[in-house]
Amino acid sequence: MQRKALEAVRTSASIEGTNARRVAAALAFGVATLIALGDVRAQNSDAEALFTDAEALEAAGKLPEACDAFEASNRIEPRAGTLIRLGQCRENQGRLVSAWSAYKDALTRVKDPAKRQLAEQRVASLSPRLSYLTVLVADESRVDGLMIKRNGKELDAALWNRAAPVDGGVYTITGHAPGHEEWSTTVEVAAESDKASIEVPRFKELRKLVETPPPPPGGGGGTGGGGEIDQPPTSMFTPRRKIALGLAGVGVLGLAGGLVFGTQAKGLENEAFDLCPDPGVPCADAPAAQQKIDDGHSKAVLANVAFGVAGAAAIGAAVLWFTGAPKAEPARVGVHPTVRPGYSGIDVLVRF
Repeated sequence: MQRKALEAVRTSASIEGTNARRVAAALAFGVATLIALGDVRAQNSDAEALFTDAEALEAAGKLPEACDAFEASNRIEPRAGTLIRLGQCRENQGRLVSAWSAYKDALTRVKDPAKRQLAEQRVASLSPRLSYLTVLVADESRVDGLMIKRNGKELDAALWNRAAPVDGGVYTITGHAPGHEEWSTTVEVAAESDKASIEVPRFKELRKLVETPPPPPGGGGGTGGGGEIDQPPTSMFTPRRKIALGLAGVGVLGLAGGLVFGTQAKGLENEAFDLCPDPGVPCADAPAAQQKIDDGHSKAVLANVAFGVAGAAAIGAAVLWFTGAPKAEPARVGVHPTVRPGYSGIDVLVRF
């Protein structure tokens, strides 16, 4: 009996310990939940404060500030109600596309049927009143690295040649590409039911700047600030001498051709002699030997012509080279002002 009583006491203590642990775990979970809800309320309070400020600013007629406050509140805590109020504020501002976008964003979050109906009505009402701007970029204008910006923000290439809804106002369209001149223009879009377009031209290529070497320094000055006037040196390769070099090249080619043809003619003659060594004795290979002699004669004629061309070119090159010598350099003139007791003037020195 004592043993059973002891076991009963132990069982009761174990059950009480288990219940205590469960209670402690439940309390810990509750505390964590309260802390988390406290953070959420703190975060929502910031959005609520901005929302309240936006309503006050709107009531005071300060629409730009009110709309910015509604937008900031929605960034902290996106809500369908905030987006609808933002849409109404932008609509009162006359920014129909911004209002239309806010209403459409509200439809992705709204759960209240009344709010859904209001957002749908505003989207349907604003859609036919929107203005559009098209940036036209033809294929011939699409150079490598082309970037188009609208009011300073890059316009994705997927939006080129597409009518994009925009609020009314003045838009600056700019473009640039590596190695090309930058381009810019402006277009004004009406606030309602306007369809404007801008065509981007092909940008002009930038010309590469060619560095011009600095002019050679002038001659040294003489006493009293004078100096010599030097003419730049004259090149030895005058136009005639350049022609002479060309003729010399022709002469070299002619000489080489003559040597080749002469060698071939001599070889054919030797081959014919090998076939029929004795001209006075009948030879079975006489026709073949005669053919080689004829071919050798033709090669010899070509060799003579090539040697003649080489000789004529050599003579012409020599004549042009010597008659095309550059003229003597002009005299160098030195001008020196001179002042000494009993004399003042300018001395001119000419060197040949």
